[in-house]
Amino acid sequence: MPKRSLAVLLLAMIGLPGSGMPALAREAGANELPAWTVQQPRHDRYLAAHGLRAFAGGYSEDGLEVWSFPLQIVSGYALEFVRGDGRVVRGIDVLDSARVDPLGFVRGYHGEGFHVSERIETRGMLPGVRVRLRVEGDPKLRVRARFEPSLNLMWPAGIGGQEFGWDASAHGLLFKEPSRHFAALVASPEAAAHSEPNNDRRGSTFGRPLFLEMDPTACGNARCATLVFAGQSETGEEVHATASALLAAPDAPLASDVVRFDDALHMRITTPDADANRALRWAQVALEQAWSCNARLGCGAVAGYGPSHGARRPQYAWYFAGDGLVATRALVQEGDFERASEELAFILRYQDPDSGMLWHELSQSAGFLHWTRDYPFMYVHVDIAFDFLPVLAGYVRASGDEALLRKHWPQVEAAWRYCLSTIDAGDGLPRVPGDKMSANEQDRLTDELTLSASWVEAADAMASMARSMGDPALASQAEADRDRARASVRARYRDNMHRRWISGFRRDGGPGESFSGADLAAIGSGAATRAEAAATFDRLASPDYLTGWGLRSKPSSAPDFDPEAYSRGSVWGLGTATAAEQMWRAGRAAQANALWLRLVPWAGQDAPGHMHEVESGERFVPQRESVPEQTWSSAAFLSAAIRGMLGLEVDASSHRLVFAPQPPATWQKLSVQGVRVGDSLVDLAWRREGAAAVLEVDNHGAPVELDWRQAGADAASPSTRMVPSGRSRWELPIH
Repeated sequence: MPKRSLAVLLLAMIGLPGSGMPALAREAGANELPAWTVQQPRHDRYLAAHGLRAFAGGYSEDGLEVWSFPLQIVSGYALEFVRGDGRVVRGIDVLDSARVDPLGFVRGYHGEGFHVSERIETRGMLPGVRVRLRVEGDPKLRVRARFEPSLNLMWPAGIGGQEFGWDASAHGLLFKEPSRHFAALVASPEAAAHSEPNNDRRGSTFGRPLFLEMDPTACGNARCATLVFAGQSETGEEVHATASALLAAPDAPLASDVVRFDDALHMRITTPDADANRALRWAQVALEQAWSCNARLGCGAVAGYGPSHGARRPQYAWYFAGDGLVATRALVQEGDFERASEELAFILRYQDPDSGMLWHELSQSAGFLHWTRDYPFMYVHVDIAFDFLPVLAGYVRASGDEALLRKHWPQVEAAWRYCLSTIDAGDGLPRVPGDKMSANEQDRLTDELTLSASWVEAADAMASMARSMGDPALASQAEADRDRARASVRARYRDNMHRRWISGFRRDGGPGESFSGADLAAIGSGAATRAEAAATFDRLASPDYLTGWGLRSKPSSAPDFDPEAYSRGSVWGLGTATAAEQMWRAGRAAQANALWLRLVPWAGQDAPGHMHEVESGERFVPQRESVPEQTWSSAAFLSAAIRGMLGLEVDASSHRLVFAPQPPATWQKLSVQGVRVGDSLVDLAWRREGAAAVLEVDNHGAPVELDWRQAGADAASPSTRMVPSGRSRWELPIH
């Protein structure tokens, strides 16, 4: 057995709580956590520390927000340095480096005669953030933290009556409100000078800027100070206890935090392209960093992180079921079945019990509101139920977790019935009710090609799941619905005269425009012919659509093309990755690889390791509304690589693995470690040797059926073989 297997992998069968799915326990700690260093962090670099219950993030030039979800503690956090003679140096003026890792980040400040290191981090499920400061040089230098107090809930909820005072015993500023349910504490054992409350008729508003100045104490050859931000929004939480826990925590990260990001516990893809490897690894990190826990709502994947819009709305740092499904698909592809299972259960938790409809949007403050009754955001997107069924079926197939399917089968059937309730009797395709919307939020069509294509996929998924549940009648009906829908897609949306696909129909009955997303949906549904698919892919390779950083959402020749608009000519990471995956599936590897590689620089553009939501369609800069840490951009990038470039598919019940690699022609080798196939763990090492492709497989478990579909191999060559435990090697001639 190879050395990695002995050092890293401990194969053991354990049960996933509440599930019949076998999981693999492996030894963690074999690799250091990844890190990303930024040399010019003063401008346009979004930095963040992501915790399960807490978060700190922002652009350094604007100041950071600090949250203990769903409570914003402060905004505008920044440092100043006070010299012995009273001169003040702004931190932003001497900030010269930043180093980001999955658990937090370090900012480095170099001024005349001093260096300050600032580590911002979270700990486990604690509702607070810790800042560790280390000062070298000037022995009289003090560190001053400035911020605006908030003590308020995430949009759209709110708290009134906030005030602050000095808590001498805690060495901190205590924020509170009359009900005493909510509180926050900003404290430091090294606290010295600080803001004082006042009752003056002017200049006494709660939200005015405050400061807390620290006099660091000796720590080896330097001087150190610690600052904590603790929040309280639930009975049983107490800010002083949280602050004490943050202060008492060791410098080294908690093992429970580290294991969430350990390389040894995740699929690892290694290619000859170091930048691609880094982007892939950080896409996996981004997926886990999106996992957020809310005391009232539960744990789920948030859609992304960015600076607040308006009143305490940190872009997409709350729950969207549609975004969660894109993330879940990537989790399934990389074999993180535990997280995928949790996200699927979280989505089902808030299903409409009356209609079976699945929800769209859930603010972190929804637990304090009559969210469904008073706000129009919960049950508005018909497409979520259609998208949910294929993702669930894909999860069950890859994980073998039929226990989860059995547990939630009544809810799955309810989601299916909701889909059926939208189907038009005339053509068997879904219609969008007048008070709802689908994926196209801008045009509000009565029906969409993308939704109809999703119906084809949903019906196919339901047929598969119904058979697993022992309901052949339902399976047969779902297959009939699928076949009818596929035929109807072509009849309704294909404009043969102009040789194009229509995206949908407006409320007045007129046809919508044609755009690449609809064309790709037609291909995915099976409605497009090979010639039509080829024409679409050729068109996407033209300068009208293709930029050096991805595909425009609308061609530059369109009358209403606007490269700076959110959806009328900008470049989406999600759309680009989805198109690349379709190209790989169609056997257009060269085009797919070239397109996917255009996304790699996104990971280093703004938030280190993360990908923006959308870029300008004219130049490689973020579109002005874009979220710097968009979960589905990272998820789609990862999914496209695994399902498209690597061609990996897992069927746990049959212990079967498909491997159909289509890497760039310049790549002579690649490897994939940690592919979960039932109760086995498989490592693949592929390379080109002259006129042959060589595959070495290390199987750390029971025998696996491998279907190696090698592009360029003789069609007569056997593609399927049994892989026993241990190492196996095969070679195929290629041309």
